[in-house]
Amino acid sequence: MYTPVISKSSNMTVIAAPYEPSDAIFVCDMGWHKTPVGHSFGPAVRPYYLLHLIVDGKGEVERDGNITQLGAGDAFLIQPNEITTYRADKSQPWEYYWISFQGSFAETLLHRTTDKLFFTHRLGGLRALQTAVNTSETDSLELLNVLLSVLRSVQTVKTSARPLPNVVENAVEYIERNYFQTLDVATLAYAFGYSRAHFSTLFKKQTGVAPHQYLNKVRIENAKQLLTGSTYSIEEIAFSVGFSSAQQFCSHFKTNVGVAPLQFRKHIIP
Repeated sequence: MYTPVISKSSNMTVIAAPYEPSDAIFVCDMGWHKTPVGHSFGPAVRPYYLLHLIVDGKGEVERDGNITQLGAGDAFLIQPNEITTYRADKSQPWEYYWISFQGSFAETLLHRTTDKLFFTHRLGGLRALQTAVNTSETDSLELLNVLLSVLRSVQTVKTSARPLPNVVENAVEYIERNYFQTLDVATLAYAFGYSRAHFSTLFKKQTGVAPHQYLNKVRIENAKQLLTGSTYSIEEIAFSVGFSSAQQFCSHFKTNVGVAPLQFRKHIIP
């Protein structure tokens, strides 16, 4: 895991968040900048998605030779490996907050949020981001909640209720392909256009179990295969199927199977 790094000055705060590069979705960094007159950054590329929420002043963003003027209340997105330059206004330099994110699920989340590169932002996301920056929040789950709040605040794609089987089947397929990653029910729900509570209700109605129970079931079934078909240690198997520790794995395994992983291995392989 990358360890957090916090840097503060009179006009800028940068918080490099802790994360696992293998996570399905994670915040890379976030911060605040009250830019000086004539401030400019770029042309440059980044390996992650980067969202800026402008709270004061004016500036411009240049991409592919096109320049877009922006001001307070606006937001802009920079995509991975996209060459951009952004500049503060010479008389009213902008002040903004930003948050960047990556992961195998990042593109899906973004497509459920917006198909635009420039948009306005609503107050809820800005407040969540301001609070996280001002308190130097570095808890990865809290930062994920902040990211979801920011994405909701810039959402331009209208989420229409799709047929239930399609939503749940897609969610099930995603879980079965990515069970070994750090998955969060709130993130899954948002990606499919629902609140966590509504998504969980739909999922349970279709499958008979809650999303987190289904995820644990998939992880346990794959753990069984590793227990009987490999010589991996309990800790290695725990991390291989998506659990955060051997202790968590053993607890879930015993709850679901009725015996501890080692007992299961010894019983199946005399």
